[in-house]
Amino acid sequence: MNCEKFQNLLMEDPSRKERDFLDHRDHCPPCAREWQQAQEFEAILRAAVSVSPEKELEASTPIQRPTGWWRQTWVRAASVLLLIGVSVAGLNLAQQLFSAENLPQLVVRHIQKEPEMLGRQQPLGEMELMKVLTPMEFSLVAIPGEVTAAAPCWIRKGRGMHLVMQGVHGPVTVLLMPGEHVSRTQNVVAVSLSGSLVPTAWGSMAVVSHAGDDVAPLLHTLQRDVRWKGMPAALSF
Repeated sequence: MNCEKFQNLLMEDPSRKERDFLDHRDHCPPCAREWQQAQEFEAILRAAVSVSPEKELEASTPIQRPTGWWRQTWVRAASVLLLIGVSVAGLNLAQQLFSAENLPQLVVRHIQKEPEMLGRQQPLGEMELMKVLTPMEFSLVAIPGEVTAAAPCWIRKGRGMHLVMQGVHGPVTVLLMPGEHVSRTQNVVAVSLSGSLVPTAWGSMAVVSHAGDDVAPLLHTLQRDVRWKGMPAALSF
């Protein structure tokens, strides 16, 4: 088994036990690291799905002390910097392994490589969200629900935007990918993940559920409301 086949099988099911899959993991240090990261992602995902957003909000204190606010702000800023660093490190490998035809696989890999995005449950405020979107030249006509994480990221050809929202059953990842053009809507399917990749006027957009939510309503809302450099997202295919 070569590294490319191992990566593809790992994205489909990190818990698989086939002998040739495990043998490759045991004799290939880079793939062993990828396997370990996939296990950590699944653990974080299970924790994120098991926490009810309503209970998280009920447990939070309405008014926080200044020191707590500063600590929270610092942690968020540090998390964004960490995510950017991790994404840049994986850019060259992503370019080698995934062509434009395999963009759904790249979406899965990208989500699995940034599990930190799933850990937050507290919604971002409108101003906080805009501070992340505006430098990337994105805007929203309206905020489509509770956005709990937002950070710029590297895709394959350049920088995009990684958002996490709260669905009915668990987190939903949204990837906005300027320059990553696709000709048609494609399914994004892997263990614990299901969603769609759709073309836009400026590239493509992926909306992926981590807990079986129907992403179609959110996808239609984002197609209508997302703007990049003044360009609407929606295309008809």
